[in-house]
Amino acid sequence: MTTAKPKLRTGARMSLDEFLALGETEGCWELDDGVLYIMPTASRDHQFLLAELIWHLVSYLNGFAEPPAELFPDMTTILSRELQRAPEPDLVIILSGRADVSGVVHVEGAPDIVVEILSTDRARDLVRKRQIYAEAGIPEYWIFDPRNDRVIPLELRDGEYMERPTLGVGDTLTTPLLPGLAVPLAGIFQHRRRPPRDE
Repeated sequence: MTTAKPKLRTGARMSLDEFLALGETEGCWELDDGVLYIMPTASRDHQFLLAELIWHLVSYLNGFAEPPAELFPDMTTILSRELQRAPEPDLVIILSGRADVSGVVHVEGAPDIVVEILSTDRARDLVRKRQIYAEAGIPEYWIFDPRNDRVIPLELRDGEYMERPTLGVGDTLTTPLLPGLAVPLAGIFQHRRRPPRDE
């Protein structure tokens, strides 16, 4: 007689090896200091905004014979084996030539840019993710806020994130890490096919 595996839930403790052994899962699962966190399913608005951002980034990268970066949406990112930290950012950007960061099954190491689109658990992205991404040494963290149609670009300085000016609908997202990149936010937040936004 076989016994059913217990249903995993947010708050369950496990090692990083146990977490990685779960393989493909439905939805987004993260490991935070050895504690499992299962995020709510992303809304249509969340997924639409992510797809539009990726489209702009891919268009930029396609302008190069040798693209200056790679994009990895929704990929488990092992930030620390010692601390058992493996979040799954909405988007990870790794500059070319970073042989120290792998990205076949998962990313291991600190990416150059991470992107989160705020949804149900806003505090997790605004507070906890800000902390662990800074501790991992990720140079930039972009927070997209669909509720208020704004982007909060964070830049790592002396181990802490400092906020660059908040960007609104009429602004353009740029970064010194990707020279020439210019993402007009009106094209994302005011897109004519954008679904109803999250409340």
